[in-house]
Amino acid sequence: DECDREKGERKIKEFIRPDKIKPDPKKCFLDQGILCLGPVTRSGCGQRCINANMPCRGCFGPSDYVHDMGAKILGGITSIIDSNDEEEIKKLTDQIVDPAGTFYRFTLPYSLLKRKIMKKEEV
Repeated sequence: DECDREKGERKIKEFIRPDKIKPDPKKCFLDQGILCLGPVTRSGCGQRCINANMPCRGCFGPSDYVHDMGAKILGGITSIIDSNDEEEIKKLTDQIVDPAGTFYRFTLPYSLLKRKIMKKEEV
């Protein structure tokens, strides 16, 4: 974990696009409700996005312990949503613009999602 931002108790009440607010440069993006793929991304880039006060996009690909980057970040994000109400959770997750494009931006060809699509097309 290269990120040195302060991590608090992650309880997301809304997802915010980074261009809609001025992110706190010391606080974890996820704690601010901004999607960040840093927790599932291989380190080694020197935190270029983070140092520019932008969330990690995942360009170095998944870390060694991650088999499917999109599934891993989706699981992580849904576990920190601060609600047990099904309608509220749906409303929150609907705030994520283009989830497949965001979570699989660099890894779709290697993802479990792509393999499932390919198998359906082959049939």
